[in-house]
Amino acid sequence: MDRTGTTLTARGGSMNTLGDLASRRNNHFNLIRMLAATAVLISHSYPLALGHDAVEPLSDWIGLSLGDVAVITFFCISGFFISLSRDRADSTMDFFTARFLRIFPGLILVLLLSVFLIGPLLTTLSASEYFRSGETYGYLAHNLTLFSMKFQLPGLFQNNPWPGINGSLWTLFYEVALYLLVGALGT
Repeated sequence: MDRTGTTLTARGGSMNTLGDLASRRNNHFNLIRMLAATAVLISHSYPLALGHDAVEPLSDWIGLSLGDVAVITFFCISGFFISLSRDRADSTMDFFTARFLRIFPGLILVLLLSVFLIGPLLTTLSASEYFRSGETYGYLAHNLTLFSMKFQLPGLFQNNPWPGINGSLWTLFYEVALYLLVGALGT
């Protein structure tokens, strides 16, 4: 950088920063996210189809599953965009409000649909047994806090190799922890 804060290339022209690239539509972050999501699906298909101990071939080759690589990719992209969001926020409160609105409306909708639509439709229990179970409402309450996540609803997917629902919610705890850290550090 020169003294004016402009980044210069070897030829004297200006160079794009990551912030510049992030604000453009052709930055390929959506493509990277799509590829990472596909990698998670492929990675999860092995234990879901073949049993708990099944792993996809990449694990034997590099010691990480395709899903591990994808989750690391998601967290790197999230860290970048969370930092960008904090940098662009007018205040810490604006940052936290934006982050709250990013997570909780969707989380609440998913949890309500899971408990009150998917659960009763797909449970092996009668509707009255399902709704009388403390596990039903515990799922909702625990997952709203993000601190002691529950992944099972009564009678739902019990015969699957992984008998849970919404297993990807585990990532939200770490996302919110990063929000708190970045928000506390400031700009």
